[in-house]
Amino acid sequence: MALRVCPATGTLRRVKSLVKHDNRKFRAFRWLPLAGVIGMALLFVPRIGRSDSFVFYFPKSRSILQTQTYGNAQYLPVLRILNLFGTVGSLKSRKKSLELRFNNTQIRLQQDNPTVRLNNARVRLAQPVRSMDGEWMVPVDFVTTILPTITNQTVEYKQGENRIFVGGMRPNSFKLQLSLLQDGALLTVQFADQVNLRTAAQNGKWILYLGNNPVEPVESNFDFHNPYVSQVKFDDHDGLPKLIVVPSAAGFDFYPKLGEGGKVLIASIVKPGRTMAQQAPVPPQPASPPPIPATPSSATAPQVATPVTAPGPSLPTVVLDAGHGGTDLGAQGKDGLLEKNLTARLAALAQKALEATGKYRVVLTRPGDANVGFDQRAAEANLARPIAFISFHAGDLGPSTPRVMVYSYRPSSPLAMTPGPDPQPRFVNWDKVQLRFINQSNRLAQDLQQDLQRTTKVASSPPMQVPVRVLQSIAAPAVAIEVGSLSPDGNSAVLNNPPFQQEISDAVVAAIAGLQGGQP
Repeated sequence: MALRVCPATGTLRRVKSLVKHDNRKFRAFRWLPLAGVIGMALLFVPRIGRSDSFVFYFPKSRSILQTQTYGNAQYLPVLRILNLFGTVGSLKSRKKSLELRFNNTQIRLQQDNPTVRLNNARVRLAQPVRSMDGEWMVPVDFVTTILPTITNQTVEYKQGENRIFVGGMRPNSFKLQLSLLQDGALLTVQFADQVNLRTAAQNGKWILYLGNNPVEPVESNFDFHNPYVSQVKFDDHDGLPKLIVVPSAAGFDFYPKLGEGGKVLIASIVKPGRTMAQQAPVPPQPASPPPIPATPSSATAPQVATPVTAPGPSLPTVVLDAGHGGTDLGAQGKDGLLEKNLTARLAALAQKALEATGKYRVVLTRPGDANVGFDQRAAEANLARPIAFISFHAGDLGPSTPRVMVYSYRPSSPLAMTPGPDPQPRFVNWDKVQLRFINQSNRLAQDLQQDLQRTTKVASSPPMQVPVRVLQSIAAPAVAIEVGSLSPDGNSAVLNNPPFQQEISDAVVAAIAGLQGGQP
């Protein structure tokens, strides 16, 4: 047969090739069911992965261990845990088991077995012991079911958290509140114990480090999603307790301040405001001023009118601060007149006069007879984004009575005169924020002193620059007025005289109008 030269030969060869090709396809499809079974098995086999950090807090130190996950369970390296508490002895590690001696306890663990032998006793864990990447791992409940027994120490762990407290520690705790106000947001954090505050800005977030002492939060995440703050998170995965504030948008100023002996954190979140020169006068609008309380007696504190938003949010804001309040009586005259009552009366009169012009919105830092700290006053003022801040006080200004003095701020140290640049997003150091407005505050003090001298005809001196605490953290032109003399040896009858108080109010209105180049 000449099959080799016959055209049929080529055909024959092609047929054989197709047959071989079909055989290969058949063998490939034959493995598909097995591959599917293996794939389904792999799908349901627990995966091993890196999880988070666990922080062990000791009375004088802290240590961080990395966890691993197996399925949904977290695991910790058992030998590293024990080394935090003492020395591991007589270690025997085999493929399927681990035996060791710790203190006076012989410990035996077996791969894929939840039961751990402690001498002759057996303790069952929530999950089996695992060997991962050559390291023996135990589920997290090992630290509460076994660790206290073999270490003779108190070990506290809250399910679902990544921190462990050893030795009867009392971690700090806090309550967090965010108030959404008209011109920003006010974050208030009340701590059980004192904290030390350090701030940083990173990746568009504000980070508030809370010192070295451990903190156990009631919640770790606080979601707000308002126009200023999206979320506040507590984090200590690196052993450093901190609050992370996530703003809702870029471009806000952040004013954090620690007060009340380190137990209260107050932070204002506001949009950068316009400068004083950019504040254009607003045409007068009718407004109904709130009633003014009667002239205070020596025994009863006045009920000052609550701050109102009228005439409207578009009006420039003036913040009036009545010094002292509550249990802080301030100075006292021999006839019983209290400084806290006098300053409240002056603030109420100035509020009525300013709102009667229809040109201003007035905010009071102390709307009643209450204790209000310096930081809280500053927070309320800065949130209002005012064109001016005026604080009222009374004291002993010498034998000439009545007498009026005006103060603007000057830091106690000359080195503090130049504030450094702020990172983005901006942190504003409350101890230096008034330095941005020094020139404007000095100009306001001069104008107010002249208006006081003109309207009251009382003894006066040029304005003074002193480190007045209430002015230190105000982000606006700010001054303090002190009327005197209010002392146990002086006659305070003139200070309690309504016409004199009205004259001071008129001077305040004139000075505020001068800020905008207008008339009251």
